[in-house]
Amino acid sequence: MWKHNLTLYKRLFSSKSAISQLNRSPFRRHPRVATPINPVVSSGIHGESNMNNVIIKQYDPIATHILNEPTIIIERQVEMMNVVLGFEQANKYAIMDVMGNKIGYMQERDFGFFKAITRQIYKLHRPFTVDVFDNVGNVLMTIQRPFSFINSHIKAILPDENNTLVGESVQNWHLWRRRYELFQREYENPSEFAQFGNIDAPFLSFEFPVTDENNKIIAGCDRNWVGIGRELFTDTGVYIIRFDSEQSFDGVYPKEMISDKVLNYDQRAVMLSNAVSIDFDYFSRHSNHGGGLLSFGSYDE
Repeated sequence: MWKHNLTLYKRLFSSKSAISQLNRSPFRRHPRVATPINPVVSSGIHGESNMNNVIIKQYDPIATHILNEPTIIIERQVEMMNVVLGFEQANKYAIMDVMGNKIGYMQERDFGFFKAITRQIYKLHRPFTVDVFDNVGNVLMTIQRPFSFINSHIKAILPDENNTLVGESVQNWHLWRRRYELFQREYENPSEFAQFGNIDAPFLSFEFPVTDENNKIIAGCDRNWVGIGRELFTDTGVYIIRFDSEQSFDGVYPKEMISDKVLNYDQRAVMLSNAVSIDFDYFSRHSNHGGGLLSFGSYDE
């Protein structure tokens, strides 16, 4: 079903205009205060040499359960109080492989009554923490976003004793375009972050291709159409996250537009976190305006 819906969307909204306007701005490095890490060498995905100097190793649970998939699908679950009353609940997402098998899930932490009230007040600007779980409930990774007045800033964190920061996604505000800058934490210099990807999608775009410093597509996150009923009355979006430039883009973009680089596990963790940010920033209409079936709120963008 998701493949059929994606094909239908591509017929209605051509990606050519998005590709022709991909950002060509230089990538940058940000000095930041970060927790020191102990260097460990790993062979990485496909045994590529550029996969060695990473924080997340091939044997880490988040890698073996989720990030080793070339393509994953995440689906935001129905929030019944949001649908009926417009009451903003903690978000939940199912994580699946391309065959539809559930390989994990994500759930926003719910800290009780006070947290529920702040969700209603801050709505899309609210801070949140989302945990990534395997199918049996083990925490694999944590996604954090502080309060944001304009630009969202989301972080991928390992659930170890140091809460090791892996990387981050920073929204780059534009009046109509949808922009993000993606950073991974430097392995040899953990106080700095290096930009590995850039998103510059056009107005109302459902496609968020990630380009490298050569303006080639290295990864992507596409929002899928889920039917008129769910689109109109809920925020239950479905997202296709393409991690692997070698395996995830067959028939999606021309080969000359695809990078020959493959995301390492740290970068894939940032991509997964960025998908949550995209969902909040651009596709949470009900969270933004309030409403519900029993209210008079507007569902327009």
